[in-house]
Amino acid sequence: MVKKLISLVAAVLALNFVAVAGGVGYLVATKKLDKAKVAQIRGIILAGDAGPATQPTTQPVAQDPPADTPMSRLDALIAAAKPRTPGGAGEAVAVGYDAHAALLERRLAEVEAQRLQIETAKGELAKSRQNILQQQKALDARQTEQTKLADDEGFQKTLSLYQTLPAKRTKAIFAALDDAAVVRYLQSMEERQAAGILKEFKTPEETVRAKGILEKMRRANPKAE
Repeated sequence: MVKKLISLVAAVLALNFVAVAGGVGYLVATKKLDKAKVAQIRGIILAGDAGPATQPTTQPVAQDPPADTPMSRLDALIAAAKPRTPGGAGEAVAVGYDAHAALLERRLAEVEAQRLQIETAKGELAKSRQNILQQQKALDARQTEQTKLADDEGFQKTLSLYQTLPAKRTKAIFAALDDAAVVRYLQSMEERQAAGILKEFKTPEETVRAKGILEKMRRANPKAE
């Protein structure tokens, strides 16, 4: 009966050996299971397989387990398990840290390169904008000058015409112009001709306007005082 019980236990151990193998590897790696303890375990198991001490002497003496037994597989597992060196984990962490640091440094270099490109583009854009503003300013100045020349040419022609007309006729034309235009024409004429035209402003309303025109002419040419 005892022999059958021991055989049953051995069979259960064999079925669960795969699950135990992982634990054995861990024990070997952490040095909690060495050759001495394995020898003790081997002795206990072999003693159980030998049966009770009162067995007849005619029975064969227990021998080493065959090649394919739980103990043989345990020996093979222990032989194959190579515990890590003390510095192995630290070296792995160091390698991972160096790789992460290198990746981070590369990303930072890429960001810095992009920032420099953006700054360069902004500088070029500002320079182009300044050039465009200068070109626009020069174009506006040329247009203003051309307009002024055209106005001056037209003004000179009209002034020449007014100078040939009688004072009364010129006064009638000035009645339809604003004070600024009248002041400009009168300032471009000889004083005698300008005075003759202003004398034609005879009604009360015309007299008030003539005084206002004279005041504006005085302000526009203070050196004449």
